[in-house]
Amino acid sequence: MQQRNEPITKIIIKSRTTAAFFVLILTLGLLSCAPQPPSIILCSQDEWRTGDLMLRCGCGAESRVVTTQSKSAYSHIGILYYEPVQAEWMVIHAVPGEEEPEYIKMEPVAQYFHPVRAQEGAWLRVNCSDSIAYYAAQYAKSKYDQKIVFDNSYLLADSSQLYCTELVWRAYNTQSIDISGGNRHSVPDLFCKENECIFPNDIEKSETTLFVKPFKTKTL
Repeated sequence: MQQRNEPITKIIIKSRTTAAFFVLILTLGLLSCAPQPPSIILCSQDEWRTGDLMLRCGCGAESRVVTTQSKSAYSHIGILYYEPVQAEWMVIHAVPGEEEPEYIKMEPVAQYFHPVRAQEGAWLRVNCSDSIAYYAAQYAKSKYDQKIVFDNSYLLADSSQLYCTELVWRAYNTQSIDISGGNRHSVPDLFCKENECIFPNDIEKSETTLFVKPFKTKTL
């Protein structure tokens, strides 16, 4: 028996419904892929100084390994630097996987704490004079200018490449301050042939740390 054709009005309604459904799916897909805006840092920047350190907890698997191993809330660290030309606070830090080649980065604080990269943050001050902190930051800036790349081998014996804690540790070492307090974390040789690394927690818990002040962020 030959089936009766659907009325033209029902066909139009079905077509419009199907089209609307796919538009909704496409819109949701685009929204999920769209980059999130940077964050506002909810703490007083008037008290910051060049050479202070910025801790953050990342969002990836590597961050979870670091926080789990060190029993700390933070997996990454960078050094504050006030850029006078742009009149903006920047963070100089060594980070893997965000760009190629993996040069040391200098970026605005809000970008450093972008929601894609950070879940939590804290401001750390080393117990030293402003001038020592300033010259430590100048060391980090020089490594940014030299386009030093991230040290995926995590070797303290080799200063030609630097990982995040190594960068800030060496920066203060130039001023005769060991901000790690000699602390190290044991790691498998698959991760590092030296079997030990400096984690952010080693600096956070060092006697050279004057204070650590956690703060919140909010999306713009």
